[in-house]
Parts: sequence; structure tokens; C-alpha cells
Amino acid sequence: MEEKKYFSDLKREVIETGKCTLCGGCIATCKLLDIGYLSVSEEEPVIGEGLQCPADCGYCYSQCPRVEKPELQEGLEEIYEVVSKDEEILKACQDGGVVTSLLVYALSDAVAEGCITVVDKGDWKPEVQVAMDKQSLINSAGSKYTPAATLMGIPEAIVNYGLWSSALVGTPCQMEAYEQMLAVGRGTHNAHNFSTNVQLRIGLFCQGCYSYEKLMKDYLERQHGINLTEVTKLDIRDDVLHVYAGDKELLSVEISELEDYKRDGCKICEDFIGLFSDLSVGNVGVPAGKSAVIIHTNFGKEVLEYAIARGFIEAKPIDQSGAVLIHRLQNEKKEAGIAEQERRKK
Repeated sequence: MEEKKYFSDLKREVIETGKCTLCGGCIATCKLLDIGYLSVSEEEPVIGEGLQCPADCGYCYSQCPRVEKPELQEGLEEIYEVVSKDEEILKACQDGGVVTSLLVYALSDAVAEGCITVVDKGDWKPEVQVAMDKQSLINSAGSKYTPAATLMGIPEAIVNYGLWSSALVGTPCQMEAYEQMLAVGRGTHNAHNFSTNVQLRIGLFCQGCYSYEKLMKDYLERQHGINLTEVTKLDIRDDVLHVYAGDKELLSVEISELEDYKRDGCKICEDFIGLFSDLSVGNVGVPAGKSAVIIHTNFGKEVLEYAIARGFIEAKPIDQSGAVLIHRLQNEKKEAGIAEQERRKK
């Protein structure tokens, strides 16, 4: 009989070894979710003081993608250059407002009752939210390069809002974590039947996530004297982080200079484009003001086609040079992740 493992094992094998993605899946699948048994503190999952895992739980360990990777199903790969057709969204959002427009479409066509996204709660500190209207989606628009435990939004959507269906927006590791949640649900079933709630998965291209304290508070605020309350936009394009206050660029820095601020769990990641998504979106390989969208599943293709047909977005096939760049970045991240994994084994 296979030995049962618990949060203490997850902490020892994943969290303390710098492998944690901070996806939030362990918290979302905890049997004692309703009493706040697990939470996030200083960018890692923690257990309540004096508490101990129930003998019949251990779902946090079995669903973690850094314990066991889910199997990637063979899917589609169609890549498009996309931009929103909504002037309000274009004015408020970056990179053509594509993610926001896809979510607004999803709400309008009953693909999802709510959207699990990340919003700036002040000083560019990310917080998971469940958005159920266009304005809430606009408020959450824009790239955040520090972590939020996005999968915690799944039980919030169900328990706090009573939603039967959601759209999930997240990084590649979070898409992988949800796929593992599905796999565990199909097999042994997790503590809560959350694995059927997410109807649409939108992945975000990601080269890595940075520690909030290190990047925002130490590097930007302390070292460069940037008042975080004045920052209106963060954007990584062509391997450069740009920091803006309105139209004024406060700072631009090569991301190679920020490697020490990247979370350890990101350094072993092999996925740049969100392979476990229905659709993935990023600002690579396309002109400024637009996004590249990759279709990974038949459902993702259906969503994109309906969003086009109903006037939410416009799209055309991406230029070959853009596709080549995206493939190169995916291969580079995969190779770097594997190399870091091998280095840590030595």
C-alpha cells in the first residue's frame, strides 16, 4: 500500500527546496479549507499554528504539480495576432486588451459566470479576485509580475459567490496545477469537487515571477526611489522591464539584471506559453498594442472564433517570424528549467 503523505511532506519536499509555484492548489484542495487550515504567508503556503493534517486528507500533496506532473494531452497549436475591438478596453488595458475582451465575451455568452483574475490591491500587491462584470475585469487588467495564489479563487467562486462555472486566468504553472487537480479529481477525487468548475483556461506567457518584497519594495522602491502608488503600468517586452507613471517611463531595465529577484520555483519551470491552457496570451512576436494568442484545445478554438464573430476582438494569423520567436522562447525556458533541475540534484 502506498504511503500516505501530508502537508508536512509537501513542505519538506517542495516548499523548503524552492520548488513551490505558489499556485494555491494545495490550499484550494485542503479538506479543512472552510476553517482556513492552510493560507499564504510571505509567498509560501503555511499551516495554522498548532494544527495537524487529518489522517484521511493529503490532497495537497497528491495534487501538487511539483510532486507529480500532469500528462500533457496532444492538442492544437494555432497562433494569431489579436486586438480588442472595444474602445473602452483598449484605452484602459495593455497589449490590445485581449485577455479582458476574451473574458468579457465569456461572461456575455454564458461561457462562465465569473472570472478568476488578479487585481492590484494597492502598491502593486496582487490579490486574487472573482470578477463578474466588465468594469471589474478592466480594473484587474494589466501585467503583474509578482505572485498571487490564483487557484484559491476557485473555491472562492464556488463557496462565496455560488458560481457553477468560471474562467481562470493564470501563469503556465497555475494552468499545470489545475490540470493536476483535474487528474487527481478523476482518480482519487480531491477533498472538494472543484475540478469541474473552471470552463475556460487562459494562460499568460511567462518568463518567471518575481518576489514582491525583492522586486517591488527593495529594487523599485528602496534602490530606485520609485513611489509604488504612482506606478500605473509594468510591462516586460523584448527582455526589458518598463515601469510607467502614466505616459512617463520611470525605469527600464534588462530582465537579466533581475534574475536574483526571481522566485526559486520559477527557475525550474519548463513552460513559457501555458501548454495546459485552452488559450494562451502574451505580447511576444506581435506589434506593440497587440497580443499573440495560441489555441491549445478545440474549446479554446471555439471561444476565440465566437469572440471574433461577435465583434469582441479581431485576429489574423501571426507572422512566421513571430511564431518562430515564440517557439524559441518556449524551447529556451524548457531547456533552462531542465538544466536548473539537474543542477539542484547534484
